[in-house]
Amino acid sequence: MSEQHGNSNHESFMRIALEEAARGRGCTSPNPMVGAVAVKDGRILGRSCHRRFGEDHAEVALLKSLSPEEARGATVYVNLEPCCHVGKTAPCTTALIEAGVARVVLGHEDPNPLVQGKGIAQLRAAGIEVIVGVMEEEARALNVAFLTYITLGRPWILLKVAQTLDGCIALSNGESRWITSQQARDEVHRLRAGMDAVMVGSQTVLDDDPELTVRHVEGPDPVRVVCDSRLRVRADFRIFQQEHPERTWLITTDRADPARCREIEDTGAHVVRVDATDEGRVNLHSAARALAGAGMTSVLVEGGGTLHAALIREDLFDKFVICIAPRIIGSDGRASIGPLGLTSMRDVPEFDSMEFKRFGPDLWLEMERHVYRDR
Repeated sequence: MSEQHGNSNHESFMRIALEEAARGRGCTSPNPMVGAVAVKDGRILGRSCHRRFGEDHAEVALLKSLSPEEARGATVYVNLEPCCHVGKTAPCTTALIEAGVARVVLGHEDPNPLVQGKGIAQLRAAGIEVIVGVMEEEARALNVAFLTYITLGRPWILLKVAQTLDGCIALSNGESRWITSQQARDEVHRLRAGMDAVMVGSQTVLDDDPELTVRHVEGPDPVRVVCDSRLRVRADFRIFQQEHPERTWLITTDRADPARCREIEDTGAHVVRVDATDEGRVNLHSAARALAGAGMTSVLVEGGGTLHAALIREDLFDKFVICIAPRIIGSDGRASIGPLGLTSMRDVPEFDSMEFKRFGPDLWLEMERHVYRDR
């Protein structure tokens, strides 16, 4: 529950903490992005972030940058409740208490059952003032993938479609390079760089032979994931020839031919067998749980239409991005979304918000669905 706070400076310092936190995008999973700022007498003494999973948390990194005199009596702004349990690093609450900080200002409570208010309680028991709820909406939006992962036990899933004005993603022969502009494709690579995994269906691999790497911008490559219930893809496709082949996953069903699975595994790729649906397709809920079990908190799905439709039918997505190019293909094209099996307008998926952007000549629509809930 948020607390009332009257100091307008809290928001300005928390905004800096959020900016620091965002520096860890794409590198902290399954941990959240966290930034910390130390302030005394209205002056910023230091700032830091959790840069990479396994490295110091933001609060510890911040305190290491301060002298004992600076830390003692300071106010620390952090966008998420400090951890209070031993993981790969020591508890942040212990570091804050031992440093003698006077106040901790938080964006929101951590829903992780290992924390979930316990960190706040420890700080208060040590005599540290704790203020909760400063820029809470912005703090939650920053870590929506982590919150989804913790509360729903699956990754946060973003569907991305690049299409013509009339909803086509390719010609009927599969040709799709390029529907959208270079500016839009650069933005897609920025999206990839901030996600733990990028997922496609087997038809996309067969048609485009994609690399699914980050090339047009600076940033880390996500894990490359192919859903292929019938093992139609081959080991000579480019997705299996990338550096760090273990970061390519093929998700198939428990009915898959073991010999064909071994061919893919021989490339160094990771083959995951999940249960099949009644139609023999990959059970996408099981696939999502498998990715979450490997610490992946966010997945960018780049299609094609069959995979997008399956995820929509299963209500297994959180955000939808559509990039619309000023082109028309008509009935000679493939639809961006396959059949959803709808028989009533009551069942049509809806979105809670929509934002418009432009990249070159292309229109970029971002539509949110706020489906996760703290538990």
